[in-house]
Amino acid sequence: MTLYVANLSRQADYAAEPRAASALHDCFSLLGDAVDQIRGSVKQMRRLKSGAGEELRFQLSNVQTWMSAALTNEDTCVDGFEDVEEGALKSDVCDRTLKVKEVTSNALALVNSFVAKVMVP
Repeated sequence: MTLYVANLSRQADYAAEPRAASALHDCFSLLGDAVDQIRGSVKQMRRLKSGAGEELRFQLSNVQTWMSAALTNEDTCVDGFEDVEEGALKSDVCDRTLKVKEVTSNALALVNSFVAKVMVP
């Protein structure tokens, strides 16, 4: 998705719609941050130490925070298109980003479920 938006962003630089170009540039940056946050979450999940008490709690909290931040960045990407004129570009980017948000949301739900099971008091 990030590569897709990057390509659109380069094309939009030459288009007549400055709001769309701005929204695409912002979206590219936000989705790049979301990818980094998701990668950080995966990396942290791979390093989990079972039975580590506070350290495990801290690691899982990081994963939840980063996944939530990724979802927020994806939301912000879509929000950036509010003032962009309706059309194929806006529709396509928002629809694709909504699909990405669904996957991120599902991943966060799985993490939250895992935390609930692992961190039983």
